[in-house]
Amino acid sequence: MTVEEIIQTPEYRSLLDEYRDMCLWYMDRDFVPRTQQDLMAVLDGIDHHGTMDAYRRAGRIRTWLLQPSSQAC
Repeated sequence: MTVEEIIQTPEYRSLLDEYRDMCLWYMDRDFVPRTQQDLMAVLDGIDHHGTMDAYRRAGRIRTWLLQPSSQAC
């Protein structure tokens, strides 16, 4: 999945809504990841400052980002 596709998923949106204040206080509230590096920074912040549930949910989203694209073949 692309970054654009991931940030539109209900899973990403609910994770961000639930953990933004606790885990991403240092990021601008209007920040929208545009690159893989940006999205990884968001997921890393949630991993580092969130609960075990947040860690697991961020990990699922990270696997989507790191899966090779079928278009790259």
